[in-house]
Amino acid sequence: MIRIRKGFPGQRLAVFPFYAVEGRVRPSLQLHSMGAFPNAAHHYVERPLGCGEYVLIWCTGGEGWYILDGIRTIVPKSHFFILPSDRAHSYGSSEESPWSIYWAHFSGTGAPGVYERLKGLRCFGNGVRISGISGLFDEILSILESHADKDSAAYVDMAFPRLMSAFMYPDLWTGSLARQPGRGNVSLVGKACHYMDEHLSEKLTLNEICAYLGYSESYFTRIFTKEAGMAPMTYLMRLKAARAQRLLENTNLKINQIAPMLGFDDPYYFSKFFSKEVGMSPKQYRKESRG
Repeated sequence: MIRIRKGFPGQRLAVFPFYAVEGRVRPSLQLHSMGAFPNAAHHYVERPLGCGEYVLIWCTGGEGWYILDGIRTIVPKSHFFILPSDRAHSYGSSEESPWSIYWAHFSGTGAPGVYERLKGLRCFGNGVRISGISGLFDEILSILESHADKDSAAYVDMAFPRLMSAFMYPDLWTGSLARQPGRGNVSLVGKACHYMDEHLSEKLTLNEICAYLGYSESYFTRIFTKEAGMAPMTYLMRLKAARAQRLLENTNLKINQIAPMLGFDDPYYFSKFFSKEVGMSPKQYRKESRG
């Protein structure tokens, strides 16, 4: 059996620059390292003595598993778990459907309380702003990948607890999606647009969108097209293109890193899609957008 700990195409991995901030006041939640592994086939980690840090793993696609106290738990998409710092554990990707994950190692005086609140397998509900959470993950990763000074370290010290608060209090993170004071119910099209935005990293189908909303494909397509002026899947593709443009403008992520973030397994196919939607290749767009 093939077993790989790291080194996946398009992976991201960063370590907190402790050497740059000696003597700082340590936060109650202290990030040690974090990363993103897309389509991590054959991923496998085993630690007979634990890690020395708490380990957060969030499965955003595919499927995986973990073993803690001799119990094997399957981890489907949209689920996450935290492993304690001082107990033997192992985890890995499904052979049939390799997982895509965000992960973080952390410690601090507040870490045991976070673990007690979140221990076991957890799942985000349909209404949670998943794109906001993954966006904050990507933001912290980008800072760590491009900076190693006191200011960036201080920024990460403040941003990481906010990220963890989204896992601990997802409803408060998201806010009320169905109703706000004085606004009434969110429209069908508004709910659909929100759902698409939260699942841009997936190969979302019209059937999945309609199943979430509880309407037939024909009815939903008719209403959406009337209000939005375009078919639902056309809107979804334009949404993916717009997200890709922002990532190309504001990050140094490579094409093979951006592609899986938008539901494309093949960077070449992603480039063809982008060129069709935007009128130029991702490489050309990044060059022109930066002047």
